[in-house]
Amino acid sequence: MKTEDAARLAGLLHAARQDARLVDLLADMPADTRLPATPDEAYQVQAEIVRLSGEDIRGWKVTALKEEDRAAYGGRRPVAGPLLSGWVFPSPAEVPLFRFVAPLLECEFAFLLGRDLPPRETPYTLEEIADAVAALLPAFEIADGRVPPDAPGALRLADSMGNGAFIPGPPVTDWRALDRAGPVRLVIDGIEIETGSGARILGDPLKAVQHLANAQPLCAPLRAGHIITTGTATTPVRLERAGRVEADFGAVGRVGMRVRLLEHLRGVNQVAL
Repeated sequence: MKTEDAARLAGLLHAARQDARLVDLLADMPADTRLPATPDEAYQVQAEIVRLSGEDIRGWKVTALKEEDRAAYGGRRPVAGPLLSGWVFPSPAEVPLFRFVAPLLECEFAFLLGRDLPPRETPYTLEEIADAVAALLPAFEIADGRVPPDAPGALRLADSMGNGAFIPGPPVTDWRALDRAGPVRLVIDGIEIETGSGARILGDPLKAVQHLANAQPLCAPLRAGHIITTGTATTPVRLERAGRVEADFGAVGRVGMRVRLLEHLRGVNQVAL
């Protein structure tokens, strides 16, 4: 993929995220522009988005953990999008819906790295990954995209793999013995909406971190302090109205947020851009 094509697409995606809108590729891209077709080309665009944003990478969202899902992204390995610092808000967060295009709420097990996991030829074992994890966190991801949901996988990957925002709950450092396959309850305005399980993620969401570490290189290295969020443990729920949202991960803890509409927000942990 030409550098100028990657830069042009990154600029469009970055601007569309700030404006909460879909990109219009036909109107905004020259007809001869080559779009990403492989994970490496998508990561080229991601890296340019990170540069344009001026933000730090706080972590990663991983997907295509199953082999049968990887061809959609033009490759043979799991893929990931960066969680940029301007879109990461500790729980409890205040979230205005007007900052998103078509937000979906997902309840996720996330892991805080205590040390770097550099690319290497020898695959990481699950025990090595566990030794590198400093904490386990309950989390919300608000999935959102600036390209249509039926866009080619590599284009969706370039668009930060459809990340809208990330809300981590309190970290649990003594996490190894905790049940990561237990029930996760999503409650909105006091009503239970969904029940899920960490078992949906390869039987144990820690394996998602292992898969990602062995799928490098990404658009940047996996560093100590990064949070790896492992995919939704519940059926995604469309966010369409104001309300109070909480997810109960059992012994792992809880994460919460308040969804607002268009009014100005006050508070410490706001998605107010």
